[in-house]
Amino acid sequence: YSILDDDVDGETKHIDRILSCMKRSPVDTCCRVNNIKSSVKEVEAGLEQYFAEKMGSQHNNSYSIQQHETLTDLVTIRTTTPTDSDAATLYHSKVPTKKTCNLSNDVPSDESDDLFSNWQLRRKQGWPLTHRCVIVDRFCAEAVLRGADIFVKGIICADAGIAESEEVAVYASLPRNGTKSKPITRGMLLQNFCDRCVFIGIGISQCKRADYFATSSGIGVVMVSTAGSPQPPMNGVLVEKMILQNLPSVVVAHALNPQPGEVILDMCCAPGGKTTHLASLMNDNGLIIACDKSRKKMISARDFFEANASCIVPLALDSTKGLLELKSGEEWKSPKEIIDTASVANDGLNDVKGFYANSF
Repeated sequence: YSILDDDVDGETKHIDRILSCMKRSPVDTCCRVNNIKSSVKEVEAGLEQYFAEKMGSQHNNSYSIQQHETLTDLVTIRTTTPTDSDAATLYHSKVPTKKTCNLSNDVPSDESDDLFSNWQLRRKQGWPLTHRCVIVDRFCAEAVLRGADIFVKGIICADAGIAESEEVAVYASLPRNGTKSKPITRGMLLQNFCDRCVFIGIGISQCKRADYFATSSGIGVVMVSTAGSPQPPMNGVLVEKMILQNLPSVVVAHALNPQPGEVILDMCCAPGGKTTHLASLMNDNGLIIACDKSRKKMISARDFFEANASCIVPLALDSTKGLLELKSGEEWKSPKEIIDTASVANDGLNDVKGFYANSF
């Protein structure tokens, strides 16, 4: 901690600012271009067309699309709509702010009494009297803060009585690590939820509550406002030409700076975004051995790899146990030789046990 000796207060404030920023969704949506199948200009034109079709003439005043000044294969989308000044506080609020709600959460009214007959218990538990609530898992919540709507599979629990087209308050479940709490069962009533959560926005239910848990696909809630900077919904947009990827993840491949013709070992590759970025920077020329110890993840990643590049070989291999010992009189083999002579399992993955120390 010697670096803090000179200005402890200043450094502490700086760290607090960093931590505060880490709690907010990014201002930019990052679209990493697949150089194998497209170009920055094509992606920019495709995004302009997408927003024009989705939003009409208003899109020019809502989002700015431009190439990143340093990472040249990255196109960023930034909202030009002013951010709610209360957005930062929503991350620490368990109930929607009064500005969002039509009713006060402090004084029950006739409307809140009709909505919740047990409003005294509800107030005691800290839930709003103005909206019925939906709680989603962390991964769903992260997608929501990046512009997505809520698919039914991401919903953990919800208030009783939610109807189609009803405005609901949306919360993210944030389980406490290392604490003993009641298990969360998907489909449970909100009044039985007793773990930590945080308010992330307001949405419109697309079906009644029972359908959240009776169906396995489809959108359950369409978001109308979220905490943080507004993000455009990008699910299924230009999937053959670009990949949505967080900025730090994009930096990784550029830092490695792979060159065409090289052989690269990705020791923990799933779900595969950085791996396909390496292939893109190499113009699909070379060999990338992509490993992960989870066979299930690698079967899923294989389909993703095949859709984006041809130089990636997926392996279900624990890289920490993948070093082969060279036996007496045996010559080490190159990665390509090992892969070419490997048998293929029933699920289509090469059966490779590891590589030699001199293979790379």
